[in-house]
Amino acid sequence: MTSISRRDFLKLGGTALLASIGISAGKYVPLHDEPNFTAPFIWNGTRKFKRMAFTYDDCYLLNKMQDLEVLLNEFPDFKVTFFPVGIKLLDLEQQDPGIWKRLVDNGHEIGYHTFDHVNLGVMSPATALMDYDKWYGALTQVLGAEHKVRFIRPPYDVISYTLDVLCQERGLVSALFSIGGGGEPDVVVRAIQEGKGGDIVQMHIRTQDYNSSVIAYPWLKANNWELVTLSKLYDDYLREQVNSDGCDVNAGVSLTRTCVE
Repeated sequence: MTSISRRDFLKLGGTALLASIGISAGKYVPLHDEPNFTAPFIWNGTRKFKRMAFTYDDCYLLNKMQDLEVLLNEFPDFKVTFFPVGIKLLDLEQQDPGIWKRLVDNGHEIGYHTFDHVNLGVMSPATALMDYDKWYGALTQVLGAEHKVRFIRPPYDVISYTLDVLCQERGLVSALFSIGGGGEPDVVVRAIQEGKGGDIVQMHIRTQDYNSSVIAYPWLKANNWELVTLSKLYDDYLREQVNSDGCDVNAGVSLTRTCVE
């Protein structure tokens, strides 16, 4: 993740401080190698804690979603983030009514991945905003109520001007990853075992990645790792930023101060 100076962070004012305690979508972290991309961005969290975030993209296969749901229920302390495309929000709900609500009720998170896996880089900002609203409508339909969406994973991991505008207009944090989960399970699990605190692991809902999860979850549990949502990982990072040099750590939360506990 790109870091920012304490001076730059303080320029963000009260919005970032509120974000650090989970009140809004997050602060704006400029990418030094993408000077025109100013929306919030994360590809790993703070390295201070023994926590990882597993994310599952696309969500095409109902049987693997159901298998993963059973696996997650065996590890109730583990929470993950799903990035389903909108067509599969509707399709899986039709095949297994209540699947998405069960996952949310169990503490898992859902993020935006476009309605039908379109490259946002070739879309206009106006079209991307309509796509997000269509996807969000599908999410609201399957959950039966509006739901806070905080993260976007752009298909094909393309960082673009359109993504920047979409994040800023809809209050989204763009989330990439530090460990790619595709491939044979022995290779993926080895990468996870060599991972660091704050790593974001990208998986997909498919047989290989499910098999990797079956092996990785018991190992993570046995080695005292936490699996957390992207929101938890991102909030850890925000707290790390406000608890930087000169912070009044024990002063409590105040918009006139430079940090929170």
